[in-house]
Amino acid sequence: MTGFLEEVAIYLNRVHGEELHRFCIVFPNIRAGLFFKKYLAQLLDKPVWAPAFRSLNSMIEDISGLKQAERLSLIFHLFQAFRIHRSSNESFDDFYFWGEMLLDDFDDIDKHLVDARDLFRNVSDLKEIDLLFDYLSEEQKNAIRIFWQNFNSNVKQQHAASLQTDFANIWSILYPIYETFKQMLLSKSLGYEGMIQREAVRLLREGAATHAPYDKYVFVGFNALTPCESFFFKSLQKQNKALFFWDYDDYYLSNTWHEAGMFMRENLRQFPEVSGFSNLKPQTSNLKPQTSNLKLEIISVPSDTGQAKLAGQLLEEFYAGKSDENWDWSRAAVVLPDEYMLLPMLSSLPESAGDVNITMGYPFTCTPANSLFERLVSLQQRVRQYSDGARFYHNDVCTILNHPYIQRVIPDEAASVVKNIIERNRIYVPQKELSGNELMRLIFKHYTQARECSEYLLAIVSSIAQHETRTAQPETKLNPTLETEYLYCLYNALTRIHEVVNMNEIDMDARVFCRLLRKVFASLKIPFKGEPLKGLQLMGMLETRTLDFDHVIILSMNEGIFPKANPKQSFVPYHLRKGFGLTTSERHDAVSAYLFYRLIQRATNVRLIYNSAATDNNTGEMSRFLSQLIYEPVFNVRQRNFTFRVNIDRNISIVKERTEKARHILNMYTAETGEKRKLSPSALNSYLDCRLKFYFRYVDGLKERDELIDEIEYSVFGKLLHKTMELMYRPYLNTEITAEIFTHIQKDRNRIQKNLYRAFAEDYFFTEQVTESDITGRNIIIREVLLKYIMRILEIDRQYAPFTILSLEEPLDVDIPIRNPEGVVATRLHMHGFIDRLDLSGNSLRIIDYKTGNAQRNFTGVADLFDRTKSGNHAVLQTLVYACMTRIARKEYSRFSSCLYIVKELFKENYDPHIHISRKPPINDYNEVAAEFETELNQLLYEMFLSDTPFTQTDNIKNCQICPYADICHRN
Repeated sequence: MTGFLEEVAIYLNRVHGEELHRFCIVFPNIRAGLFFKKYLAQLLDKPVWAPAFRSLNSMIEDISGLKQAERLSLIFHLFQAFRIHRSSNESFDDFYFWGEMLLDDFDDIDKHLVDARDLFRNVSDLKEIDLLFDYLSEEQKNAIRIFWQNFNSNVKQQHAASLQTDFANIWSILYPIYETFKQMLLSKSLGYEGMIQREAVRLLREGAATHAPYDKYVFVGFNALTPCESFFFKSLQKQNKALFFWDYDDYYLSNTWHEAGMFMRENLRQFPEVSGFSNLKPQTSNLKPQTSNLKLEIISVPSDTGQAKLAGQLLEEFYAGKSDENWDWSRAAVVLPDEYMLLPMLSSLPESAGDVNITMGYPFTCTPANSLFERLVSLQQRVRQYSDGARFYHNDVCTILNHPYIQRVIPDEAASVVKNIIERNRIYVPQKELSGNELMRLIFKHYTQARECSEYLLAIVSSIAQHETRTAQPETKLNPTLETEYLYCLYNALTRIHEVVNMNEIDMDARVFCRLLRKVFASLKIPFKGEPLKGLQLMGMLETRTLDFDHVIILSMNEGIFPKANPKQSFVPYHLRKGFGLTTSERHDAVSAYLFYRLIQRATNVRLIYNSAATDNNTGEMSRFLSQLIYEPVFNVRQRNFTFRVNIDRNISIVKERTEKARHILNMYTAETGEKRKLSPSALNSYLDCRLKFYFRYVDGLKERDELIDEIEYSVFGKLLHKTMELMYRPYLNTEITAEIFTHIQKDRNRIQKNLYRAFAEDYFFTEQVTESDITGRNIIIREVLLKYIMRILEIDRQYAPFTILSLEEPLDVDIPIRNPEGVVATRLHMHGFIDRLDLSGNSLRIIDYKTGNAQRNFTGVADLFDRTKSGNHAVLQTLVYACMTRIARKEYSRFSSCLYIVKELFKENYDPHIHISRKPPINDYNEVAAEFETELNQLLYEMFLSDTPFTQTDNIKNCQICPYADICHRN
C-alpha cells in the first residue's frame, strides 16, 4: 500500500512540481522529511531545486528572536527568580526537582496562551469566578469552581500548619516568579520553548514580525497542536500561504468517542485539507473490515528479555522464504515504547536483518559511562585524609580499576594494583600507591569544589576517549562502538554543565554538584545515528509519526508503559488545568492513542507484545489499546500466550567416582617417596560434612577465591586472637610461668596492645606496622573485644599456673597408620597441622586450641563424632586428632589432655577448658578415649583413601548453606 508521505509527494509534484522550490515543507520531526525527500526524488526525472524543509520550532524561534536556552541554565535562572520572591535557605540542588516542575508548568502555560495572572489568582469567593474568568466556557469555569470549592473547605477545616496553607503560600508567589523569570531570560534574548512560541504569537499579533518569504508553507502529518501553533497556522492560512495534509483513518475520526481522533477532528475543522488531495491520498478507511488487510496478533510473554527474543524470531519469520531482491527491510519496524528495551532488542535481532537504523534515545543511566561516573563519585565521597595524604577506600579503587573502560586502557597496571590490595588487605589505599601511570594519577586525587569536580571528570573521560581513538580500527573510527558513543555523550554533557556552572557562577561543593549531575543524567538520552532510508527501523513511538510500514512489531504494550501511567508532576492541580485548557492526562492519552492507531492503519502484519509477568515496575496488564482491539468487532485479533517451562529436578545428585586420576591424587597423601601431600585435621571434618566437598577441595583442587576483607569476620578475628596470644607467650617459651608472672603480664596493658597492633599488621593489613588511626569503623569495636578476651585468657591461665609452654603455633607432622579390615597396616597418612599451644602442667601435656566461632566442649560420644547422620562436633574431633598426632610425635609423655578455649564461654564462672562427654567428668587424659577414637578414625581414613566409596553429596542441606561449592551443586 502506498504510504501517506508518498501520496503527499505525488500530489505536490503533480500539482506544484514547477514551483516547489518556493515552498517550505514542515514536518513534525526530521525523519519524516528524510523519507519525503526520498519519495519526491523517486518521482523526478530531471534535476530540480528542492523545496525548503524546516521544523516548526525553528520557524517560530526565528520569528520570536529568542534562542532556546540549556535546560540546566533555565532552571538556574528560575532558582534566582524563586529566591527573589521567597526567602529560603533552599540550595540549588534541593530546588532542582521543583524547578523542573515549575519550568514544565510555565512552558505549558505559555504554549496554551493562558493568562498566568488569572491562573495563579487566589479565589476566595466562588462568585468571583464568573466575573474574573468571563472569557472561559461554562465547562472550564465549573472545573475551576470545583478546585477552589474543595481547596477552601479544606483550608477552613485544617489550621495554619496544613499542607493546603503551605500550598496557598507558594501559589501566591508563582505569578511574580513567572514574570521575573521571563524578564531575566528576555534580557539575555533567551527563552524556553513555550516562551518562544508565545513571544512569536505576540509579535505576529502586533504586526512586528513577518514570516519567511516562501510562497507556500506545507504542513504535513501534525496532530496535537498547541494554541500557539494553531495561531501560527491561522496567520499563514489568512495569507493564503498554508497547505495542510492530515494523516488519519475514518475509524477513529468519525467515532466522536474515540480518543485517537480528539485533535484531528478539530484540526480538520480549523484547517481543512488541500482540495483535490482526497482524490489522490491513501485510503482513509483502512481499519474497516471490508477494506482492511491487517493481520493483528497480540502475544503475551512473561519477561522483558523474552519479548525481545520473540521479536527477533518474528522478524526471521517475516523474512523466511524470501530473497534479498524481493524483501525490503525498510518496510519493517520494531517500535519500543520502553526505551530500556533497546539493548535487549539489539542483541536479539536475526543476522538476516542486515542494516539496522536506530531512531530513538537510550537512557544514559543504563550505560557503562554512567556506572564509571557513579564509581568515581563514590571514590571521592569515601576518601580519607591522613598525615601522609589522601587514602581511597579499597572497594572503590577495585571497582574503578575493574571497570571496562579502565581495563581497556591499563589492564595490566590495574590487575597488579588490585592483586596487591587483596594480598595486603589494604582497606584504605594511599594515593602514592595509585600513581603508576597518567590515567591513575588523574583518577586517584581528591577534590572538594564543583569546579574541581567537573574538571576532574572531564580530564578522566578525555583521557579514556583519546585512548579509544588511538587504538580504534579504521572502520570503527568512522562507526564508533556503542561504548565509545556512551563516553562521548558523557563528555559532551559534562562540558555543557561545566560551562553553565562557570557562566552563571554557581557556587556549590562537590557533593551537591554530583547530586545535580545525577539529576541531569537521569533525563539524558544517548542519540543513535544511522542510515534512515535503508534497513530495519528500530524506533520509539514518537518517531513513527507520518511513517508507514508493512510489518510492525510493538513491544512493551503494557498498561503504564504505553500509554504511560504517570503524567509529569505539576504545581497546577488537575481541575485548574482542565479549567484553563492546559495539558491533562486525557490529552496525553489521546496523543498516545493517535500514535498507536495511525501506526497500524496501513500495515499488513502487526504483532503486539506485552510482558505478562507482574513485577515491582510492571502490573503484567495489557495496554488498554490492546483491550480495545480485542473487544472492538472491527478488528480480527489473534491472541497467543508464551510461557517458560522450567523444570528443576532437585533430586539430581552429583557423584564423583574414584577414577585413576582421583586415586593418583589421593595416593600422594600416603606416598612414601616422590610427590607427597599432607592432610590437615580440618579436611576430615570436610569429608564428614560432605564427601563431594572434600573432593572439590582436596582432589580437584578448587580453592576459594581470595577476597579483601573489609570488616573483620570470624576467621580473621580468630587469626588476630591466635597471633596476639602467640606474641604474648613467645618470650616465655620453655620457661615455667607462675601466677606472679601472669599478674605482671596482665598489668602491662601497653605491651598487650602493642602485640595486638602487631597482629593487626601481620594478619589483617599485611604490612609492617599499624597505628591507632589505621583501625577504624567497626574494627575499633573488634579491637576492644579482642583486648577483653585476651585479658580473660590470661586470667584463666593464671589460675592454671604454673605450667611450661613447649610450643606456640608450631607445625606438627606425623604419619598416621591406616589399617585394613584384618588389622594390618596398609599405608600411612601424612598429617600436618598447627597446634595453637602445647604446654606441660605437672606430668600432662595440654593441647590447647582457641575457638572464636561456634564450638562446644561437650559431645555425645566418640562414635557420634564420625556419624554423618548426627550433628558432629568439629572442634572436639579436631583437638582429639591433634592429641592422637601429639601422642605419636611426643612418645616421651604418657598423659595428654585436649582443651578448648571457646571465647564465647570464657566468662563463665569456674571455666574448665577440657573436653568432656555429656554428663560425664572432663577428659583429663586422652588415653581414656584413645582406643575407641583411633578405631573410628582408622575406619574413616580407610574409607577416604583405600576404599571404592564414591564422592557424593551430603543429605544434610544445612551443611550447604556456608559451603563455597554450593553454586556448583545448585544448592545455594
